[in-house]
Amino acid sequence: MRYAQPLLEIDVIIAGAVVLAGIALLLLWRQRRLHNTRVRLESKLDEERGRRELAEQALGDTRLQVSRLSASQQSLRDAERRRIARDLHDDMGQHLLAISFDIADLAQRHENLAEPLAQVEARLQAATRALRTIVRDLQPEQLESGLQGAVQQQVEQFSRLSGIPCRLEAEPAAFSIPADDLMDAVVFRILQESLSNIARHAQASEVCIGLFRVADSLSLTVRDNGVGLPDPPARRGCGLRGIAQRVAEAGGRFDISSQPGHGTALTMSFPLQ
Repeated sequence: MRYAQPLLEIDVIIAGAVVLAGIALLLLWRQRRLHNTRVRLESKLDEERGRRELAEQALGDTRLQVSRLSASQQSLRDAERRRIARDLHDDMGQHLLAISFDIADLAQRHENLAEPLAQVEARLQAATRALRTIVRDLQPEQLESGLQGAVQQQVEQFSRLSGIPCRLEAEPAAFSIPADDLMDAVVFRILQESLSNIARHAQASEVCIGLFRVADSLSLTVRDNGVGLPDPPARRGCGLRGIAQRVAEAGGRFDISSQPGHGTALTMSFPLQ
């Protein structure tokens, strides 16, 4: 009986060791199971990341193709505008000039028709000025001096014709970008349309234009202190739709910020190639 107590203690120790070994095996099994689960999840995550990268690359390629297609279409439209402008200037302009000479000749030979012919001549001169405006809009001569000169000239012309003070805030980096005829034409046309909308609808007393380079994009902001857009906003007019379309075709972004009675800000950004 004196050996019974030590044997009992040994049995307890052995039983405890067996239990601890079982717990250790269970923990190892659970750890291995968690490890395998983590490996599977990481593998799925890597696959998902790969699919997302491929989708983002495909989306970027699609956007690039759309931008190139839009640029090609814009180039064709600009070429067509130049052709129409040239034909109007050379053909219609010559006809108007010939009619002016005929009127002058009739006025010299028929003095009794001098007054009505003078009225016809005045209308002819008005038509000639309108033709020159159309030709200038189809093929803006301002861009011949570069984007900086075109923007400055447009700002000065807007202030002079509308009587609305217009301030230009532009950093030198915005004009140090390598010349891009397509981008320059888009920015200039959008600026023209924006100022035209302000003159027609905004009832503003001040306009501020900002032109900045932000990373790999060109940012244009046209802000006025006019009546703002209605709340709730009405459907975009032709002017805003045209601006939005031009910006989209250039692969850019277009945002409108406006409150009734507190003016409107149009912000556009264009990617630089």
